[in-house]
Amino acid sequence: MKPKIQRHEHILTLVREHNFMTVEELAANLDVTPQTIRRDVQELSETGQLKRYHGGASLGDVSVVTAGQERRNHQQQEKNAIAQLIASTIPDNASLFISIGTT
Repeated sequence: MKPKIQRHEHILTLVREHNFMTVEELAANLDVTPQTIRRDVQELSETGQLKRYHGGASLGDVSVVTAGQERRNHQQQEKNAIAQLIASTIPDNASLFISIGTT
């Protein structure tokens, strides 16, 4: 495992390159646990070096919008197939509750 200072520098570099990185992506890239990344992101957020969001980190608000757009567009064909399958099973005149998400 890299020392914390090197890990923090690597996290900042990755976030700069990608605009937004999830905790899981950072953990895999740095070969540490998600808990370690969460602590690192919290520390970097407290010093104002990046912004912490649920599930990841970015350098600013614009990056979160970009990440959200990417999630919405990711695997669009699969999401459409799921939507068609689900829609075909809903009876006419039924009520439907939908939770937040990109699928």
